[in-house]
Amino acid sequence: MANQLSQSLPEQTFQYQNSLPPLPVPSLQSSLSKYLDAVRPFASEKDFKATKETVRKFQAGVGQELHKKLLQRAKTKKNWLEEWWLDTAYLELRIPSQLNVNFGGPAPYLEHCWPPAEGTYLQRASIITWHTLQYWNLLRTERLAPQKAGKTPLDMDQFRMLFCTCKVPGVKKDTIRNYFKTEREGPCPSHLVVMCRGRIFTFDALCDGEILTPPEILR
Repeated sequence: MANQLSQSLPEQTFQYQNSLPPLPVPSLQSSLSKYLDAVRPFASEKDFKATKETVRKFQAGVGQELHKKLLQRAKTKKNWLEEWWLDTAYLELRIPSQLNVNFGGPAPYLEHCWPPAEGTYLQRASIITWHTLQYWNLLRTERLAPQKAGKTPLDMDQFRMLFCTCKVPGVKKDTIRNYFKTEREGPCPSHLVVMCRGRIFTFDALCDGEILTPPEILR
C-alpha cells in the first residue's frame, strides 16, 4: 500500500538532490586528448606539433601532480568544478554584468497572441510578472518536475538561483546571496523590485498568501 502511494505521488523539484552522484573527474589522458582536439583546427602543422610536445611534457611531469590534487579535491566536494567555474566565469569578472554575462530565466512568450503595441507596456509587464510569479510558486511548492536525461535525474540546484538572489559587488570578487526557500524549508522573500527613471520601488507580490492578479500588479 505504501509503495503504491509513493508511486502515485508526483515527483518534487528537489527530491533527488541528495542522491545525485558526485561530478566525476576525467582522466588526465582524456582531458589532454580533448584539449588537443580543440586546438587542432586553429593551429598550423608546426604550432600543433609544438603543442603536442608541450602536452606530452605536461602529462609526464607536473600534470600528474596536479591531477592527484584534483582527485583529492573531488573527495571533499560533490562538485569539484562548481566553485571554480562560478568564480572565474562570473564573480571575478571586472566588466559590467549586463550584456557581458549570459543571464537566463523564465518568461512567457506573448508575441504570438498579443503583438507589441504602443501604450501597452504596463499591461504587458503586469502579465509577464504574473506568469513569472507562477513559476516562482512552482519552485516554492516543488511542483516543477525534475529535469532528466532519459530516466536519470539532473541537478536542479541552479533553479534556486532564479529568484530571491542578488550579486553583491566586491573590489576583486563579487558574492552571491540567495534567500530562496521552498515551502517546507520555510519563508522566503516575496517582494518585487521595480526600477524606473533612476528610482527604485518595492512591493510585496503576495496578499494574504496569494499571488497578486495582473490587474492588482498593474495598479
